[in-house]
Amino acid sequence: MSLYTKILLFFITLVVLLSVVTTYSGIHSIERIAVNELEKGLASDIDLFSFSVDSEFYHMENRMRFVAMRKPLRDAIRRRDVGRIREIFTDLLQRESIDVVHLVDGRNRPIVTLRSRRTDLPVTLPLPASGATTRGFTTIDTRDGVRPALFLSMPLEETKVVLSELVILDNANPLVRNLSDLLSRKRGEPAYVSIFRDDRRMFSTIFSLTGTDTQGLPAEILAALQRGQESYIGRTAIGRSRYYTVYKPSPYNEAGSPVWSYGIAVSENIFLPFKKRLLFVFVMISVLATSAVIVVTFAITRGIDPSLRGILAICRRIEEGDTLSRIDTKKVTTREFALIASSINRMLDSISERERTISDNMERIRAINAEIEEKTNIIRQDRMRFLSILETVDEGVVALDHEGVIIYYNRAAAAITGTDPAAALGDTWRSLFPSLEISGDDHTALQELVIPREGSAEPLYLKVLVSPWSLEKAPQGRILLLQDVSREKRMEEFKADFVSAINHDIRSFLVPVSGFLGRILEGKYGPLEDTVRERLVNITDNVSKIHHLVENYLNVSRIESGKLELTIGPVDMNEILRGVANLYAPRVTFADGAAPNALVLADRDYIERVITNLVANALKFSPEGSSVRIGTRVEDDALVTFVEDGGVGIPAEDLPFIFEKYRRGSLGKQEEGSGLGLFIVKSVVEQHGGSIRVDSAPGRGSTFSFSLPLFRGEI
Repeated sequence: MSLYTKILLFFITLVVLLSVVTTYSGIHSIERIAVNELEKGLASDIDLFSFSVDSEFYHMENRMRFVAMRKPLRDAIRRRDVGRIREIFTDLLQRESIDVVHLVDGRNRPIVTLRSRRTDLPVTLPLPASGATTRGFTTIDTRDGVRPALFLSMPLEETKVVLSELVILDNANPLVRNLSDLLSRKRGEPAYVSIFRDDRRMFSTIFSLTGTDTQGLPAEILAALQRGQESYIGRTAIGRSRYYTVYKPSPYNEAGSPVWSYGIAVSENIFLPFKKRLLFVFVMISVLATSAVIVVTFAITRGIDPSLRGILAICRRIEEGDTLSRIDTKKVTTREFALIASSINRMLDSISERERTISDNMERIRAINAEIEEKTNIIRQDRMRFLSILETVDEGVVALDHEGVIIYYNRAAAAITGTDPAAALGDTWRSLFPSLEISGDDHTALQELVIPREGSAEPLYLKVLVSPWSLEKAPQGRILLLQDVSREKRMEEFKADFVSAINHDIRSFLVPVSGFLGRILEGKYGPLEDTVRERLVNITDNVSKIHHLVENYLNVSRIESGKLELTIGPVDMNEILRGVANLYAPRVTFADGAAPNALVLADRDYIERVITNLVANALKFSPEGSSVRIGTRVEDDALVTFVEDGGVGIPAEDLPFIFEKYRRGSLGKQEEGSGLGLFIVKSVVEQHGGSIRVDSAPGRGSTFSFSLPLFRGEI
């Protein structure tokens, strides 16, 4: 080998070695710089996530304050009108991205809980401090498992309740979805958002890759966050892959409570395309030498400094409160900084839009306040005119102040009770109406009183309507509306005794007729022809129907006269239901999953009649061959018994009237019956301290459910 060749090989080898060393050093240094920039970007991302959470709480609080100012909601809460509250909250759930609306009283007892998706389990939140709005993180059990959720609880002092909103943080939540998509688009690689409760990963968008058994928060990171460290950035393993991750504790953590924190992770593979480009640069450096590296480096880095300066200038303006400035994205030549600039511009647009929305809402509120003031003046004038005519009404009107002292006693009240108005004024209501019950929390309530009359054996029967009232900021008093129903009571007692006597006589005639027909059908008086037997069977059925009708009339008479006597004792509802199912098998089935504890305090005979009546109705209005399901379940402290059929259903316009006497729905007018069965069912259930409801629609059947208090071992 010639000396020229050796020298050439030496320089070629030297250039190659220098290129390798230079390229290796460049790869390592540039990768370190990229990692530092990535960590800064992750810190910005976690701050953006924290800002998004703050914005969500801000939006939730504004929405709750606006909803809480609505007069229909305040009125419905004061009346504890659960149906009306549900209507208002249902409309709110349909318009807003809310998962749960929760309303409790001052003792944290649930009033209404509405859920928009995936959860039907109870919701429990701590009561906020007096007059304070509480916000933070909590957990909620959904059908997909335990999920973290944002909650905001606002006490409504005027109505003495606490209104709470919950937003579940999962892949269906707009906040998580939009932020994850934004970070992924910004980096060109998937970015994963995680929520931690202490060291447990409650939710993460990476669950779609690794599953919910993904590792939790490492102990050293949890210790750093618990010490109050603002954020923690490092590498961590999730599943079988490694990620760059930034963690930050929630600012809403409270002492003694679980530590909630956020995490945003990007895969280490984000540098794989970068390393491939550097390898290509290595080949080019080996060919073009150091000069080409300088040119390429200059071309790559020339747009970073001006882009960063423009972004920092806008950030300083934002710190000073200027939200109208925008970054000119055309002057930002670096792709990553262009994404950040676009994100900041969109954030500023959102802030400006919310400021305009708040301004518009304040204008609307001022207009509403002016309208309320005008209507208040009109109401005040109408109230004075109303008080001027109270003396002309035929019903007694008694006004009480907040201490129960009589401050008004009209002419009709004096005539009904035989009391001198002058003597009544200044006295307490207990002196005139000792059996009247008035609670400080009561709203409008109707009561019946019996008051002895001096010099008369006939007592005074009164219907008293108790209603709260208040003028402006004065303490709340009560209005008593008195109605003399003595004559109606005497008529009811006479009617009840008359109906009972007539029905008793009818039953005494039916018993021997029924027994005689039974002996004839049994062949006691000789064989019968088929035609005669068929006629006698029809007569027997009609006698049974008459007997059932008489029994219904007797029950109605007892209910109306208040003489329905119940023999109360522990009753196993499942045992009764199984007996009814066996009686009507195979069309009636006992549903699986019955309540394990089905003991209630009830009169077994009457409750068995209630279930039999409901089952008979279900079979009567169901097509031949269809089945009827009966069963039990526990809701709160009550046992719910249900009868479900697949029959013709009940039209919506008939539902409010089906429990009235002699009322029969439009779909059941062709069926036989007296129209008393459901009235008796409802009355018997309410006599037991329970309630009954029906869910139905034409063509999809009906479900009758009644609830009774569970037996807890005390009578």
